[in-house]
Order: sequence, then C-alpha cells, then structure tokens
Amino acid sequence: MQKRGTRLKILVGIGVGILIFVILLFGFGIIETMIDNADRGSLNDEEFSYSDHSVDEISYNGVYYTPKSSLDTLLILGIDSSEERPDSAQADFIALVVMDRDRECFDVLHLNRDTMADIPEIDTYGDQYGTEFAQLALAHTYGADDKMRCRNTVNTIENLLYDINIDHYLSLTMDALPLINDSVGGVTVQLLDDFTFLNENYTKDAVVTLHGDHALRYVRARGEMEDSTNLRRMERQKQYISALVEKYNTTETEDTLETMLEINEHLVSDCTVDQLSRLIEKMQTYTYNGVTTIEGESVVNTFMEYHLDEQSARETIIRLFYEPVEQ
Repeated sequence: MQKRGTRLKILVGIGVGILIFVILLFGFGIIETMIDNADRGSLNDEEFSYSDHSVDEISYNGVYYTPKSSLDTLLILGIDSSEERPDSAQADFIALVVMDRDRECFDVLHLNRDTMADIPEIDTYGDQYGTEFAQLALAHTYGADDKMRCRNTVNTIENLLYDINIDHYLSLTMDALPLINDSVGGVTVQLLDDFTFLNENYTKDAVVTLHGDHALRYVRARGEMEDSTNLRRMERQKQYISALVEKYNTTETEDTLETMLEINEHLVSDCTVDQLSRLIEKMQTYTYNGVTTIEGESVVNTFMEYHLDEQSARETIIRLFYEPVEQ
C-alpha cells in the first residue's frame, strides 16, 4: 500500500453532511485499501464525467443559455440504514456536488429530503412499472440492491431538476457518522435546539461536545423536535459539519486505517478509486462557492412535504449548469 502523503486540507466551513465523509475517506492517503463496494466496471478512469451535456440551448426571461461543457457532478447520499429491511432505507441527506473544470470551482446543492417528486417505481430487475409522487427520500427504497436504489435516486433528481446530468453517486449509511465523530475526540457545538431528551444538560444554546450516538441524533433528530420540519434539521447538519471540519483540521487522529476500514462497510458508489481520488485532488485546489438550497414551502399532509418554488429551482439550475449564449 502506497500512502499519498499528508492529510487532505479542505476548506473550513463546508456545511454539508456526508461530503465530509468523502474527504475523510480519501484524505489519509490510504485509498488503495478502500472502496471494496465501489463499481470497478467499465467507466473510463481518464475522465470523472461520462455525461455528454449535449442538451439544446434554453431561454429564460428573454435570455438564451447553453449547458456548461466542463462540469463534473457527484450525488452524495446519507442513508437511514435499516438492517432488517434494507429495501426501506431512505435517503435522509441529499447533496449534489457540481464541479466546473474550466472555472476551477465547485458548488454544493443541498436538497431537502422531503422534496416532492415523481419517483420511478422499479422492480427487482430495474424495469419501471409506474411513477409515485412522493418525498425524494423514498426514491432510494426502489430496487433490488443498493446500487439500483442509488441509481433510481439519481434518475429522480435528474428529472426533477429539468433533465440535468448527474455523473456519479456515492452513498454512506448515517451509522458511519459516530465513527468519524469519535475519531477526532468528539465535536463541540452550540445547540440550536433543546436536546434534554438526550441529556438534561443539552438545553438550547448550551455548548456541548457530542460523542457517539449523540452526534448522530443531533443531525438526524426530527419527529421529537418542536420544529419537526427537515429545514431545521438541515441547519443542524450544516452547523455540525462545519464544526467537524474545523476539529478534524486541528486534531491528530489515531487508528486511522482501522477507522477508515470500518467506514468502508457503509459505502456504496459507482466510482472507481482513481475517479474519487482525482475528485478529491480537484477539490483541494478548486474554489469552494458554498452551499446552495432551492426555496420552497413546507406543507403538513399525511407526511411532511416540501414543494420547490419553480422560479427558485429554474434560476438555481441555470446558474449551476448553464451559461449565457454570447451574442
């Protein structure tokens, strides 16, 4: 095994949940031992992107746009693990990393798991037999295995966001978070909500160091909270991960290999090791533009629903995926 050198230095303040897992997985220089669950099939290792981005130009508010030709995209999913019924595991965390090779920058589009979308209903062979209008998180419950479920989520998001191209996916079960958290000795945050149901000292605004399952409960808690919308949980995720990145950058970790191998058991991806390695190398040098969310409305129906604002969705996709046509 050949080590890649010093730990990967990433930008403090990346407020995205599972994205930090990707960084940690490959930042220790041991990627040759990882990704046993990744697809090492026919994808071309020379390029991360395999989408052709050949959509015709579009017009919006009197302006013509053409697709950017230099984008690489990676969908990152945080899966609510269910060992008893893996086919019912939902995608609790959904983020799309959009990298621009020409401009040497990247954005992160954080999607609400409650977003209502037309979800392809697929059988165990991957054939579609219908469509369900439901929460985006449920797209991951269709399919015979984890890769099929991830691909169904990719297809759902591509259709939801006006036929964008998503090159690859990477998913991790949320059970991996305590492993990462404890590998840096715990993460300190100022609680955004009251968590006295976990610990009597966990009052709102209290500064506490989270360990083990408490870290996982902090970023996942929803039904037991005063504000049970996913919007509040997304704010806690952003806050927690920012604190985790800062702690990671200032902490010397022990038993790195053992920790990373444990995390690998929770990982599924269609990327090769080389592709993910080059992704991280790009992110080291690219400018980070921050986290983007699409505006919308939360509605309480049978379940919590988040309906995207069409104007916000269109303008977000145009900004990330298109550029004005030169006159």
